[in-house]
Amino acid sequence: MAEKDYYDILGVKKTATADEIKKAYRGLAKKFHPDKNKGNKDAENKFKEMSEAYAVLSDQEKREQYDRLGKEAFRSGGGPNPFQGGANPFGAGFDFSQFTGGGARTRSGRRPAGGAGGFTDIFSDLFGGGGFEQGPERGSDLEAELTIDFRDAILGTTMDLTINGNRVKVKIPEGMSDGQRIRLRGKGTPGGGGGPAGDLNVLIHIRPHPLFERRGDDIYIDLPIKVGEAIRGGEVEVPTIHGPVRARIPAGTQGGQTFRIRGKGVKKKGGTHGDHYYRVQITAPKSTAAEVLAAADIIDAAYGEDPRAKLNTAI
Repeated sequence: MAEKDYYDILGVKKTATADEIKKAYRGLAKKFHPDKNKGNKDAENKFKEMSEAYAVLSDQEKREQYDRLGKEAFRSGGGPNPFQGGANPFGAGFDFSQFTGGGARTRSGRRPAGGAGGFTDIFSDLFGGGGFEQGPERGSDLEAELTIDFRDAILGTTMDLTINGNRVKVKIPEGMSDGQRIRLRGKGTPGGGGGPAGDLNVLIHIRPHPLFERRGDDIYIDLPIKVGEAIRGGEVEVPTIHGPVRARIPAGTQGGQTFRIRGKGVKKKGGTHGDHYYRVQITAPKSTAAEVLAAADIIDAAYGEDPRAKLNTAI
């Protein structure tokens, strides 16, 4: 099985600067340190592995040797050992207690210099002391999803969301779009060591409406009208998301014509609103009574030309 590359272990590129390597290792050390993962063998092995990688890559001379020869540079006969002791500290001779606050000390109570590759010095440099000290840590962010009605998305509302046994109120602003997220600061996982809680990110889904269709900041609807209303014109009631509106149908309106009602659409960021559009659909009566058929004959005779004439010439 191929040995893991030190750069891959720390998650950095081979061109990484010393500061980038240090930053990467510091983040991993906080995550996998044995003091935070007691009894977790995988975390312990991960910590040993990435500490070995940092011991090499943080030393310019050892890093150059590694870049030329790989780990062979530090094996018996392959060149100087990177850990000051001559034997690989991650083998049988590794004193892991140096990472957890234990290990041999001098009569004065200090740890001896050198030892496991100078990791005491590494931790002193990284964390400001002789070992790892867990300070305040921000809690993790949480993800949740919430499905709301079309009307609530346009007009805004407040919804209850239960996550991990805690009920959270989610304020839906006016004009919410499907797929948008709402961030609730401090509603995520509690922090550690007195650190702040993480955030709760809520992904919003919107149920389709049986009448309305949203297009950007505008709303569209199909509006059925009678044959007589299309011929004579007149006022009709048009449903909008903000309530019904009386609107004018011009005489001689054709099926498929679209009309606009200004300001009855979705609220925009600047505070103004989009528009509401209604597309006319002319509906014929289902009755076949004699007088209805007679009226239909009169209407048909009023056409100046066959409405399908242009279709015939196009074929």
